Amino acid sequence: MNIRIMSLLLLLLAASVCSAQQANLAIEQQPAAPIENPRNEFGVWGAISFDAPTWIGYSPDARFGNIGLRYGRVLAANQNLAFSWTIDAVPVAILSVKRLTIVPTGSGSFTVQQSRDRTYGAGLSPIGLKLGFRRSQMLQPFANGSAGFLYFSKQVPVAGASQFNFTFDFGGGADIVKDGRRVISIGYKFQHISNGYTATINPGVDIQMIYVGYSIRR
Repeated sequence: MNIRIMSLLLLLLAASVCSAQQANLAIEQQPAAPIENPRNEFGVWGAISFDAPTWIGYSPDARFGNIGLRYGRVLAANQNLAFSWTIDAVPVAILSVKRLTIVPTGSGSFTVQQSRDRTYGAGLSPIGLKLGFRRSQMLQPFANGSAGFLYFSKQVPVAGASQFNFTFDFGGGADIVKDGRRVISIGYKFQHISNGYTATINPGVDIQMIYVGYSIRR
């Protein structure tokens, strides 16, 4: 190979390297595409209690479960955090408590029987706040809380209390986000149910719950 051909090949190689470097520099200088953050969320969830402490309320051995429909709206967000307002409609709620029944046995004597009584209700939690972390990741931890009311078919947790009860809850969990849209939520919450002393007596109910939800972000 003579010197002219070698010189030509070297010039072509240098030109190729220079062109590639200029292309890479142009790509790096281009602004990054904005990350899409859907603002609205529509979902459904179900929760069930696993414990009934008496921290605020005074109804031991209570059991509670409910199903809810949720709408959420992101108020502020960046790549790491998202602050949302939520509203939950609760079409089905079931509260189960132990009741004592006096049963006469004759000759002026009686026995006390214990049974579990279930009461159905429905309600709304229009005040909800949620703080989500790692907004751009698939696994997104969160902390949340809400407040609202439930109306039951009879006075709960005991006769003499109220059918209308206020509720509040707080807890946390994680959202598993697929395709940036579909979300599976798993979480824990502490919930308190109370008539707020609007009735003669107010035993109140405390429950610890786990819940699972599915939602779509748009």
